[in-house]
Amino acid sequence: MPTRLIQLDQHASGTAAFQVSGPAVAQLNLPDDIEIAIVQPGPTERYLDPRNPEDPWSTSVYRFRPFGPRRQGPALWLEIDYGVTYHLRANQPYKLQIRQHGGAEIEEVFTGPAAMRRPSARPSGWTPPPDPKGPVSVPPVAFEPPPPPASPIVAAPVPPPADPLPVVEPLPEPVPEPAFEPLIVETAPSAPAPSGRKWLLPLIVLLALAGGVAGYFLVPGGATTSASAETLESVRKYLASNPDPVAARTKADTLAKAGQLLDGQFLLYKYAGEKGDRDAARAMGTFYDPDTWAKDRSPLPAANPIEAARWHKQAAEAGDAEAQYRYGMLLKQGRTDAADGPEQAQVWLRKAAEQGHPGAKEALTK
Repeated sequence: MPTRLIQLDQHASGTAAFQVSGPAVAQLNLPDDIEIAIVQPGPTERYLDPRNPEDPWSTSVYRFRPFGPRRQGPALWLEIDYGVTYHLRANQPYKLQIRQHGGAEIEEVFTGPAAMRRPSARPSGWTPPPDPKGPVSVPPVAFEPPPPPASPIVAAPVPPPADPLPVVEPLPEPVPEPAFEPLIVETAPSAPAPSGRKWLLPLIVLLALAGGVAGYFLVPGGATTSASAETLESVRKYLASNPDPVAARTKADTLAKAGQLLDGQFLLYKYAGEKGDRDAARAMGTFYDPDTWAKDRSPLPAANPIEAARWHKQAAEAGDAEAQYRYGMLLKQGRTDAADGPEQAQVWLRKAAEQGHPGAKEALTK
């Protein structure tokens, strides 16, 4: 098993460490920028929230930082204290979800150790480990300083004096133009002059039209494109303002429609999904689902059916037909850890079929 919860001799009573190894650990390249969640599997997954020792398991997602995250050889070590270990039962399987600021996320399974030294009294309270950077779901303070465009703002006023001067210079040249008008009047009797000037008006119109077209494409903002000015940093700043989940999901939909910024889509959909947005949860499921995962459509290095099932299930329970179908297929194909997967699959596929989902109707006949 690539992940173990172990207690070494040097560990104080109640403290222990997760030893995480395997190829997935390579995604987590910043050990000090990691947060974890401990999940109790079951028909309804529950997250450990040690801040409430009287009722520590909740359906609300809760993540916290481990103590002293570090690499030791090829393995990743994540320390936890008595406030966490007290709620883990011997020989019981749990899920360990690990993610870091850049969006990388892995999920491992571990089993509570059969024997662990720890106090017998219930912890009176628990405070998350100190975190100078802030939670992973919110951008670190290091990203806040985009106000330093103070230098560009100071430099900007300098060009204006230089620009007006060249613009004023050419003005005297158009002024002599009227001098030709009297000449035309004087030579009006000559037939060639009027006919010779007839080509000027079409030429002026043509030049003006050409100038307008060029300005449309060359002047900034002249031609509107579907390209988004969003960056991963701007998305993180946006999420730091705790926006409405529907607005965040709509922003993600816009990026997805344009085929841009997969990492930004991931962060936006995850934020909205964790806030209960059904469509965002389904979108997160497609990022992980082996049937929909693709390098050009998902920011993740590989599919993860367990995570796909978790997100699809959330959307399915909210009544989304596509998510009901996707979740049902994951159960039917045995890609989840549910012992009664085939039986549950029929329930969810039937729910999707009742909403008219063609894929679900076909799957029920096979």
